[in-house]
Amino acid sequence: MPTPKTKTTAQTTTKTASPAPAKIARPLRACSTLFTLFALSTLPAAASAGNQGDADKANSAQAAASQTGNEAASTCAKNIDSYLARYLKPANAGAAVIVTRKGDILLRKAYGMADTSQHLALQADMPLRVGSVTKQFTAAAIMLLAEEGKLAVTDDIHKYLPDYPTQGKLITIENLLTHTSGIRNYTALPGFYGKAVSQVSTTEAIDYFKNATPEFAPGERFSYSNSNYFLLGVIIEKISGLSYADFMQQRIFNPLGLQHSFIETDNGKHNLIVHGYGRRQNEEISAPQYSMSWPYAAGALRSSADDLAAWNRAIVTGRLLSAESWKKMRTPYVFKTEGKDNGKTGPYGYGFFFRKIHGQDVIEHGGDIPGFSAGSLYLPADDLYVAVLANSDALTIAPDILAETIADKVGQCGL
Repeated sequence: MPTPKTKTTAQTTTKTASPAPAKIARPLRACSTLFTLFALSTLPAAASAGNQGDADKANSAQAAASQTGNEAASTCAKNIDSYLARYLKPANAGAAVIVTRKGDILLRKAYGMADTSQHLALQADMPLRVGSVTKQFTAAAIMLLAEEGKLAVTDDIHKYLPDYPTQGKLITIENLLTHTSGIRNYTALPGFYGKAVSQVSTTEAIDYFKNATPEFAPGERFSYSNSNYFLLGVIIEKISGLSYADFMQQRIFNPLGLQHSFIETDNGKHNLIVHGYGRRQNEEISAPQYSMSWPYAAGALRSSADDLAAWNRAIVTGRLLSAESWKKMRTPYVFKTEGKDNGKTGPYGYGFFFRKIHGQDVIEHGGDIPGFSAGSLYLPADDLYVAVLANSDALTIAPDILAETIADKVGQCGL
């Protein structure tokens, strides 16, 4: 659910951010994994009009360029694989990694074990908990409803949550999407970890955090809060008449062919073959179990590396949402003073963080939930997508750092 900042050392990952609900994990083990490396797909040669000899020459030149490109892509993939293999060992909990460029797969590989007690190797199509990566899916669901005229992001949340206390302030759906509501993060409230083991209804969960003193007036600042996305899940349910899990399945996962993605619930009949792990001192251990009724629309998604790559392609190419909706999602929120834009922007849009790497714009989100961690990023200028999904919350190098390093290495490949 939360996406804490991390400091990496040679041996451990130290988290220094808002607490996350305890982590869900399981045992670990070694075993050879079925790995697959893919070079970038070769684009089909275009037939030239006119003289056949010229066409043959053109096709020959294109084939040579394509072959050179494939060789460069293969070398690049091998370099990335060698880097990852230094940190992701076959006998331990590991990670599924996918790298795509312009929609073509550069690297797709799983490292380590899905279940160490069963000696089951992790594979790239296996669903892992991805924590707060869930938020971009929840934000997209809100935008689907907005496109259908069933809500507006400028709506007062009281239109859908009439009893929610706002101390007389206007909190909009957009404030929830951009973490500018001032509503406190329920996973950071005192006593949360003791409650996280128990299943709750959405009403009970909201009752837990709704009376916490707001951090600031809506729109004035940014403060990452899982409470915002929990409330968005309830709004989706009230408007659609479906459970959050069913809405996501029917409106997003099924239409996009995301066969290994689902919202995990305590009562759902899920085939949870990928177990989560943590670390105590130098020993890898099964992560404690917590109720998935708490992460909900803020972090209850299970997905695979394959599905996340397909999801990214769908969202950036307009298969799910209009170009206007996608633009809104990837635009940083402009802060307001006394209800008016003050020209300053936050680091977040609708379900995504924004920053720059070596001067390039990056759209990203990580996830951290007991026993699992994830990092995903997209560089629009290069049409490059990287996702690292780990079934450990204590990798030597955190997935978001691995994803950024992979992006750097692709940039150095000269593709």
